[in-house]
Order: sequence, then C-alpha cells, then structure tokens
Amino acid sequence: MNRIRLATLSLLTTLLPIPSRAQFPPAPGTGPGLPETVEAIDAARITTRILYITAHPDDESSAILTYLARGLHADVALLSLTRGEGGQNALGPEQAPQLGLIRTQELLAATRGYGVKLYFTRAKDFGFSKTPEETEKAWGDAVLEDMVRVIREFRPTIVINGWGGVHSGHGHHQLSGIWTPKAVKLAADPKFLLNPSLPAWDASGAGVQILDVERGSDNPKGFILPVDDVSPLFGKSWREIGIDAFSNHRSQGISAFLSSPFLRRPLALLPEDGSKLDPASLAVTLQAAASAKGPCGCEEQLKEAEHSLESARASALKLDWPATVNSLVAAEKSLERASLLSIPQPIPPDLYNKLDFLGREKQNLDRALQLAAGVQISSDADRADVIASEDFTVAFHSRCRPEIHCQFSEPQFSSERAVLRQKMESGNATDSSWALAMGNPEKDNKAAVLPPVPYPPPDPQLSPEPAPVLRVAQKIQIGDFAITAVAPVTRTAATSTSVNRVPLRVVPAYTLAVEPSQVVEVLGQPRKRVDVLLRVHSYSAKPATISVGLDVPDGLQSSAPVEVHFDGIGDQYAKLTVTPPAKLEPGNFTITAYAKRGDEKFSTSLEPLPTMPSILWSEPAQTVVHAFDVNVPANLHVGYISAEGEMIPEALKRLGISVEMLDANALTFGDLSKYTTIVVGVRAYELRPELSSANKRLLDYASAGGTLVVQYNRDFVWNKFLPAPYHATIGNPTPRITDENAEVKFLKPDDPLLNSPNKITAADFQNWVQERGLYYWSDFDAKYTPLLSMHDPGEKDLNGGLVYTHLGKGVYIYTGLAFFRELPDGVPGAYRLFVNLLSAAQAAH
Repeated sequence: MNRIRLATLSLLTTLLPIPSRAQFPPAPGTGPGLPETVEAIDAARITTRILYITAHPDDESSAILTYLARGLHADVALLSLTRGEGGQNALGPEQAPQLGLIRTQELLAATRGYGVKLYFTRAKDFGFSKTPEETEKAWGDAVLEDMVRVIREFRPTIVINGWGGVHSGHGHHQLSGIWTPKAVKLAADPKFLLNPSLPAWDASGAGVQILDVERGSDNPKGFILPVDDVSPLFGKSWREIGIDAFSNHRSQGISAFLSSPFLRRPLALLPEDGSKLDPASLAVTLQAAASAKGPCGCEEQLKEAEHSLESARASALKLDWPATVNSLVAAEKSLERASLLSIPQPIPPDLYNKLDFLGREKQNLDRALQLAAGVQISSDADRADVIASEDFTVAFHSRCRPEIHCQFSEPQFSSERAVLRQKMESGNATDSSWALAMGNPEKDNKAAVLPPVPYPPPDPQLSPEPAPVLRVAQKIQIGDFAITAVAPVTRTAATSTSVNRVPLRVVPAYTLAVEPSQVVEVLGQPRKRVDVLLRVHSYSAKPATISVGLDVPDGLQSSAPVEVHFDGIGDQYAKLTVTPPAKLEPGNFTITAYAKRGDEKFSTSLEPLPTMPSILWSEPAQTVVHAFDVNVPANLHVGYISAEGEMIPEALKRLGISVEMLDANALTFGDLSKYTTIVVGVRAYELRPELSSANKRLLDYASAGGTLVVQYNRDFVWNKFLPAPYHATIGNPTPRITDENAEVKFLKPDDPLLNSPNKITAADFQNWVQERGLYYWSDFDAKYTPLLSMHDPGEKDLNGGLVYTHLGKGVYIYTGLAFFRELPDGVPGAYRLFVNLLSAAQAAH
C-alpha cells in the first residue's frame, strides 16, 4: 500500500501549477483579491474542460470565452493556430515575425482577462488565403499534428470549433473549421502520433463533444449563452469583461470595432452532430461527475471535497479567512484520499486518463488555497538581462495572511538551464538576498534543476512564450498540510511612462546595433564608401577590451578592426567603412559586424521592438547591400503621410530621395507646393483623423501640378470618405492578390508611368514577398486609367491595383500594390516602379 500511495501522490504532485508571468499591476481579474479568490474556489468545483480553436489572434469570441471561464468556471483554453504575423500593424513598423511576437503578447493579455489558457501551433500566417486547399498546402501535416498534441495535452471534454461550418472567406478560417473535428478524431486514435507522454484522449471514453459558434444572426438556432448577465463579483456583464480584454488587440486597430453591433449580437453554441446541447455539460461539478460516472471509484471523497468547497466559498464571502483555509485544506485531504486507490504497477496509460481530472482538480485547489491564505512570493532580480556564468542578485520575499500562521521553508531556485550557483547572502526564509549564476547549455554539463510541472510536460512549440529562465519554489506548511508555491524570477523595469515586471533573459555578453541596416547601391553610378556605425553594448559587468570589426563578402573591402574598452555594463561606439568594388554585380551582399573577446566572437543584434519595447528582437548584426539598376530623378522632394510607422520613407532615403514626414500642422497649414510628390501611407485615412479634412488640400495640390500617390486603405473607411477625385470604391469581398508570384499583365505597356524614368517589365515583379497587393479598387470612373491586371489561381483578372488619372496639371494615383512589404525587403522592381509613381507628374509633362 505504501508503494501505491507514493506512486499516486507522485502522479498528483506532478500536476502542480506553473503560474503565469507576473504583471505589474495584475491584469484585471487576475490579482489576489476577494473576487479572484471566490472565482478560484468556484473553479475548483467544476470538472469541465473546454478548448476553443480558431485561426488567428482576434478571431476569438471574447464574450463566449469569458462567460465559460469566469461565469461558469470551466477550465478553458484557446488554441490559435497562427500568431497573426501575416496581418497588418496599426501601431508601428513591425511586420512578419516581429508582428507575430507583438500579437502573441496582445493575445496573452487578452486571455488573462478572459481567464483562459493559451496555445499555438507552428502554423505560419502567410497572409490572406482564398482557399482552404492553398492553406493546407502551406501548413502541411505538422499543424494538424500540433492540434492533436494540444488536445492530448489539455484533454478537453468539449471542443468549440470557432470556424465550424464556415466555407467562404479566409482560407485559414475555413481550414481551421475543417481540421478541428479531424484533430479531435485523430487525438482519440491510439495509433496516431505514438507518444507515451501524450496518450490518446477521448474524454475518458465519453467522446469529446464538438460545438460550433453561431454569432452572425439575431435569431440563432443553438443554445444562446447569457453573456449579458452581470457578474456578481465584478459588476459587469461577461460580454463587457470580454470586450475590455479584447481591446488588447491594439496592433489590429481594434478600437474602431469595439462599438460594432456585431460584437453585441446573440451568441450561441450548436453541436456539430445535430443533437441538442445540454447546458449542464458546460459546467459539470465534482459531485455530478462522481454521481454520473465515478471514474475513480471515489464518489464519497469527491462529494466531501465539494461540500468543503461550498463551505470555503461561504467563509470567503464573510472574509473569514481561517475558516476558508480550513475548508480548502479539508477539500485537499478529501482529494488525497480519493487518489489512494489500489492502483496496479506499472500504472497503465488509460488510468492516467481516468485520474486526469483528479490531478487538475489539485491544481485548482492549490490555487484557491494560495489565494485564500494570502500566499504571495516574489523574486526581483537586479537586472533583466543576465550573462551565463556571471553572478546576479535576487531579492526574495514571501508572505501569507498573519491569521493563517504559515510556516515557510527555504526557497529553491530552478531552471531548465544549469543553475551554477545559488547562495543566500542575507535574510531568512521569507525575506532574503541571493547570489545566483546561470549556466550555458553548450558548455555546462550539469543537469538542469526543474520544479514540478504539469503532466504531460508543456510542449514549448505549443506555448505562447518560452518557460521562465529562472523560477523560485517555496514549500509552505499550513497546519498539517503543505503546498508549494512557484513563481518566475522577474525584473521590475521602470520608464518615465510605465512600470513592468519583465522575465529574465539570458543574453550574449556583447551585442551590436548596426546602422544602416540596409544600403542601396545604384548600378551604373560611381561607387561610394559605406560608413557602418556600430553601437556595441556590454551586458557583462566585467571590464574588458573588445575588438570590433566587419566580415564582408568577397570583392568588398572593410577598414581595419578597432578596439573599445568597457568598465562594465554600458555602450561604446565604433565607425567602420566598407568600400564596394568599382564593378558591382546585381544582388544582395551581407556585411556582418562582430565583437571579439579573446576567442569568443559575438555577432548578434538585440534591440527593443518600437511598438513593444519590452520585447527584444534578436537577429544577426548585419548591413545588407542591395545592388540594382534604378533611375532616380535628381529633384524629387517627397512629403509622406504615414500612419503606421512605415518603413517606406527610409527605403526612399536609401535612393537619395529627399523625404519629409507630414504631421497635422503641415497637412493643414503647410506649403504643399514645395513637394514634387505627396505620398499617402497605408491606412492613413483610417488612422490619421486630420486627413479627411485635409483631403481637399491634397487634391488641390495635385490639380496645381503635383503628384499624389495614395496607398491602400481599408474598404469600410475608403467607401465612407470616398477621398478620390472621381468615383472609386472597394468591393466586398475586398479585391486582393495573395499569390506573390501571380502573373502581371501590362494593360498600357507604353504608358509613361511604366516607362519613365524606368522601363518596367515582367522581371520587375519577380521575388516579391507574401502578396501582390490588397484593397484594390473594384469599381471606378472611366476617367481613371488602370495600368496592370493580375489574378489569383482560378479567379478573374483584377485591374484596380494601380490606377491613375490626370487631375488639372498634376496626377492622382491609387495603388494597392504591397510596396509597404516589398521596399523594406529590397525588391528591385518594386523600387523602380515606385520611383516611376513618384515621378508621374514630371513624366506627364
């Protein structure tokens, strides 16, 4: 019996929770207050687990998730197949993987408000897809396998198919809806993806129920969720709490939609198999689970636990914390007795499934007990960025309510890396200062020390972010019962406008910031030396002299390396020069900066993202030289109206073009006649509120002889303002070309815009990235001249991607072509065509 008891307790111990990263202050509804404590007690009474599957961040129904998790207290998780890196960014210049990092953090913040866990797959968001077949070809089997892994790891009793029954629109949405039931079926197949740590899951033999979401009708057929009921703890409806959390999707300009009637429509769940949904299945209590099935033969113990939880809730509402804690400890002991069964050895995999809900119940009880006892532990490091093998200091603090009389053991630090040193320098078990040093996985062979983690272990590829670099665990004795609290070690980082607790990062001893990151060398012009400016940052606190230099491709020459000295953490600067050969071939040439300390060589750039500075973006410390032919008129002077921190102005400056950014004052009162061209950036009519009133000035500027180039704007804004000089609208569905290799036909091959100052050919549309363009005009006046047509496979030609008209003495141009992606990526043909657009009025004259 002792051996069995140890085996069972071991199974339950592995299910201790890993708390989410600390927030400063805590996100609404996630702090240590009375409402959160009562919610935690209620959550411990519910055994239902619900997985909501969708395609992108911001696809989710915030009201449904919030109601299920915080209204019914089910254990809810959201699976977003992608991280949304293929979308646009309403806040700044980040695109592709950088945008994916930002949208991941936005969704994490939202899910904290919903009260749900978060998973991802390895699916790449490659931009808008028109068919599920195209998406399936791009994603392959790995994404479906990841969906199965998430189902087996989370083990839901219900799966909500966020895009179930959707057979039009975005191909990512459609495939998400198609694959969800397939993934549920495969997750139940023991022959698929054999993995002892992720056994097949079919809700312990009951089968996983799949529900579709009805959210586009005022009279849905399914079970209508009461999302407009008011939370008795927070005084807001579940829908309002959800919308508050949903507003974290700021990079998608979500604030413009928060008052949309769509978000206020009834929401319903409809079983995919055509049956009628039993509302009680959304929140099955411990007692109901025991009475209905008794999967562990422990009905009486579970009923005891639920009775204790009812008492704990009543005591908490009276603020009687000792009574609350005593009731929760009683529930913990009932659960422990429930686990002490005659379990055969070795434990068969199907028994893990049957006992799975017991382990997850322990997670919920531990969390409720910690909140009721007022247990809080924190570890604040003296720096956020630590160097392998170098010491840093951590201040540790823990406490609980005085009336609970907790007894604290000495804290233990742990990591997936080797912890080389951990020494208490002063203090005691509840307040102490520690000296620690992290190991280097490539050099230190010491086994990493890991705290208890959920069974099965979380898959890093499916998690929203990496596990904390360093965690602290402390055993806390409450009467005759012990729990273990776990928290990440963080750094409180303050700026003039914010205070955040950021996780520790293990960083290189030295990093380099390189300017410029890109250079354009125009073929046929005399070669010029390229000055490469380096900011070398030392994360190391040790004094050192560093050699800084450049590795250049064959044919290019670099000045000699220079030495810089550091007394510790800080910055030093260096200027080096690269000389291209007199005859430079077309292509891209990469110059890599390095810093050397003895035999160690560092070539990493680690810089904060402009939109979210708490994220450090890591990439090689490089300057890329783009060499190609392009004719640039010498007198171009461009005024640029940017709304998203676009990178096009910097790209134009690489050609030597004079570019000025136009703010509200310049638009409203400035002398626009000094510009040869004015460019309206992507989504500017949506995100620059002064632009609609300044639009007449822009049209007058064009009529007086200027060139006005307007890049894509979204349909609902464009069709509302109609800012073009003559009729032009964007249809629905919005016209776009998602195939970046789509054939481009020249409708007016002799038109000056395609010939001056650069002759545009089919070769100029080679090597484009992600897409040809988006938000093309659908219907426009005959006064406009379309220049190009193209189509996605199986579709008709679209000719609204590049359209212009003569307006008075000048030229008005609208383009949906994705210059905002192509120019920052150094696509030569996109540069040549854009220069032609900038020169349109001159070419016409």
